[in-house]
Amino acid sequence: MNYKVFLSYIVFIIITLVILFLPYLLLDPNQQDQAKALRVMSYSSFINQWGAGPEVARLFEQKTGIPIQWINAGNAGLIIERLKFKRETDLPDIVVGLDQFAIFEARRHFKWLNVRKGLSSRPDLLPKGARFHDFLAYDWGALTFVYREGELPAPTSLDSLLDEQFKKKLIFQDPRISSPGLQFLLWVLGAKGEEEGLRYLEKLKPSILSIAPSWSASYNLFKMERPSIVFSYFTSPYYHKQDQTSYQGAVFDIPHPIQVEYAGIPDFCINCDMAKKFAHFLLEPDVQKIIMEKNYMFPVVSDAMTGSDFVLPKNVKYTAPIENLSLIKKKRELVNHWKRVFF
Repeated sequence: MNYKVFLSYIVFIIITLVILFLPYLLLDPNQQDQAKALRVMSYSSFINQWGAGPEVARLFEQKTGIPIQWINAGNAGLIIERLKFKRETDLPDIVVGLDQFAIFEARRHFKWLNVRKGLSSRPDLLPKGARFHDFLAYDWGALTFVYREGELPAPTSLDSLLDEQFKKKLIFQDPRISSPGLQFLLWVLGAKGEEEGLRYLEKLKPSILSIAPSWSASYNLFKMERPSIVFSYFTSPYYHKQDQTSYQGAVFDIPHPIQVEYAGIPDFCINCDMAKKFAHFLLEPDVQKIIMEKNYMFPVVSDAMTGSDFVLPKNVKYTAPIENLSLIKKKRELVNHWKRVFF
């Protein structure tokens, strides 16, 4: 080969490589770290310093060498809305924190990869009907009203919440932006029917102390206001295990709603394979234990409960995870009805 031709060929290759890699070379060190990080969107209480996210991220990076870059969607009920208005800086590789109702809305707007592919099977605690191929459950809980013994009697039915003794005592969440709040609305309408359920909510207004924007806001208010009762989880009393006061979850005469939390990988992911590894990582027993103890939810993997104080509640009936699917399809209409009742 002619020397000049060879030299020109080498120069051409060098220039091509510079053009290809110049944008990355110009990034500062922090931007370079972000470029190779796994981008995970979740709700604020999961990724805040007191949540499960930071510890899970640390263990994942320790195992794989891949750092986690969190994208805060705010409340769990806002994740889909945040995805709808996705910007280049907000494109997640994986979403963590969708419940069983949110995933049906998620499918209407986006395509999702088969997150379960390659997952080894193991005994789990998931309620029947909670498994999907395109979303992976990582924790779950049954909802009820939590109270302090000695302050108020335990309610035993939805109708008992109308009693004078509960006047200005109930705290629950806004169903427009809160997943537990939506669960309460669907629970009432599913148990009583739409028309009767809306009439019931009108009757319930004198019993309400506050409607909070999120579960964490409602629970903080519950801790401050005495006496009061809050719509929460059967696992919430574990949060108070060092407290001398006895916190209890009320057992109702009808099945209690179930909330299952899922991870999903949108088809616009960049680090798709690593996103799948992260989803499967969430089911490792030591990670499940972290999520159980930080989220105060039941794990999916039964091994995580070994040696812990967590036990499944006795004498409690559960609704099927997607029992009220017909209602969730009318979510906008029902939430507007709810808004007219309370505002």
